[in-house]
Amino acid sequence: MWVSGELEDHLGLPEGFRVEIIEGDIVVSPAARYTHNRIAARIVTAFGVASAADPAFRWEAVPNTGVGEPESRGWIPDVAIVDKARSDEVAEAGLVIIGPSDMTMAIEVTSPSNADHDREPGPQHRQKNGNRIKTKWADYAAAGVEFYLLVDCDPRVSRAILYSEPNPSASRYEAAIAWNLGAPIVLPEPFGLTVDTADWKAWS
Repeated sequence: MWVSGELEDHLGLPEGFRVEIIEGDIVVSPAARYTHNRIAARIVTAFGVASAADPAFRWEAVPNTGVGEPESRGWIPDVAIVDKARSDEVAEAGLVIIGPSDMTMAIEVTSPSNADHDREPGPQHRQKNGNRIKTKWADYAAAGVEFYLLVDCDPRVSRAILYSEPNPSASRYEAAIAWNLGAPIVLPEPFGLTVDTADWKAWS
């Protein structure tokens, strides 16, 4: 139902709500704030500028596309970074969603309503009833997504973190680099790209 787009109708959700399957749980999120979407758009623009400047630049930034495995996972990352050659193949085949192996980097920008779903699991993810809040961080790592860039706009955090070296068997990333919001995000190879964050703000 998620793959075909019928899950939203089945749940009777208002327009603009996003449905994902995170670690096997159905997670519903409201429409993102303008500032959230603006940051995602700036990232897409940075990749577009790099592509226009260098024909050999391999990467395409695709916003709000379905990624997952029909049986167990279904995400809509704010931005998916896909190799251009694979992106062309997906478009030619008319695929509705891409698989985790098609996405070299997932990018998420946190929102006040669901930030914990994007973050590395910590003490805040253990609820009083004993159930753990499921996270994309763990799900992306379990699926072997090579890089995960989290832009956390919570004023208590205000930073971007690039996770790498996924360990699928442990559902975790083993390496990370962080930048404070306002400082340039310098993405290492294979991207070799700098993203300006000078006017990115934490939530008000």
